[in-house]
Amino acid sequence: MIWIRVTLWCVGLACIYAAFWVHSTNFALVMLLYLLGILIPSLGEGYAQRRRQRDWYGQFASIDELRLIVTDEAELRRIRDEKGLLVAARRFRRQFPRCPLPEALKLIQSL
Repeated sequence: MIWIRVTLWCVGLACIYAAFWVHSTNFALVMLLYLLGILIPSLGEGYAQRRRQRDWYGQFASIDELRLIVTDEAELRRIRDEKGLLVAARRFRRQFPRCPLPEALKLIQSL
């Protein structure tokens, strides 16, 4: 699926390139081209990140299988109780950065 990202980057760069050649009298068009030049590649990168996370999480059938890869349950429980759920989820995601945040929160709650 790299062709989607490459295409969106090319379109975004083409928009920025075209913004340089539009006369400065049409300010709205120039701003629209700059905005599209930034927004379109950002959408492609966001799509790629969501896809990587979904593919990584797809290898686990349930939250229980994901729980089996946790090596420091006691430490995560301690952090959850002392500092809160979100801090413990961030700690888990440092070890497994491709785990989506909602799934990390569910896992920490189930400990």
